[in-house]
Amino acid sequence: MIAAIIALAGCVFLLGHLAGPMLLRARWFAGLPGTAVALWTAALAGTMLALTGLTAIALVWPSTPGHRLIDWLADCLPKDGHAISPVAAFATVLLLAAVITSLGLAVPRVVRTVRERREHRQMLDVVAGDLSGTPDVRVLEHPIPMIYCLPARERPIVVTTGALDRLGPAEMEAVLAHERAHLRQWHHLVLMLADALRAAVPWLGTLRLAYATLPGLLELAADDHAAHHHGRAPLIGALQKLSVASCSVGALAVNPATAYIARLRIARLTSPQTPPRLPHVRSLSWFAVAAAVGVPAVLVTLGVMMLPLPC
Repeated sequence: MIAAIIALAGCVFLLGHLAGPMLLRARWFAGLPGTAVALWTAALAGTMLALTGLTAIALVWPSTPGHRLIDWLADCLPKDGHAISPVAAFATVLLLAAVITSLGLAVPRVVRTVRERREHRQMLDVVAGDLSGTPDVRVLEHPIPMIYCLPARERPIVVTTGALDRLGPAEMEAVLAHERAHLRQWHHLVLMLADALRAAVPWLGTLRLAYATLPGLLELAADDHAAHHHGRAPLIGALQKLSVASCSVGALAVNPATAYIARLRIARLTSPQTPPRLPHVRSLSWFAVAAAVGVPAVLVTLGVMMLPLPC
């Protein structure tokens, strides 16, 4: 068990502290944004698994400082013969306080995002209409040209009448493909995970960097999907015509929040970067993704299997 604890602590250090700066320095990510998103997401998931495993072991496993929590809650697990010491009690209180504080910071952010999405959808149900021939799109009467997606079971993509007036058919199809890529690849959940983990454990560098880096990478990944299926020119034209504005919390939009981001995306689509020449870069990246998630998952599973059985 000591080996598992050390290994999980190493995973937290490697994924939560070192992985972020290393990923940020990789220069080939602009050419492979989908791979970059997978690596960042794996680092987040692996860090979360390792932290969860360490916390559970510290609270439950006999002979660790916080293991008496189970004895205090229910006299169900076998005793290990150690007396409850002030140090163990103090460590347990500190650990529980840290867990409660982290949850108190993360859960309200998730709840707020879900609530604002629901309220926005309810508003759209009242004021928005259907777009003929596109069952996943609803039309909002508004002169500002905007297109965004809001995760929902029905008609998750919102198009304003201003966008319908300004975009040509090819540009509209490219933008809709961009939004469908966001939805199909669960980008909204990736952003929610990054936001919650950054709030819960702000002292880990990877989590802070992921929160700042992932939104841009997700837009690049959706741009690549749209450009692959509909060409770059329609998407560039749409970016030039759509309004520079931000959307509601939890929404993902093809229109950028700032003019600077718009120029960067247009420049990238105009002069796309060639894929990296490193051999087997995609294979190595997906191996890293599997390791980042799989190793902590295996360690946590082994730890759970070694826990004392309830009576």
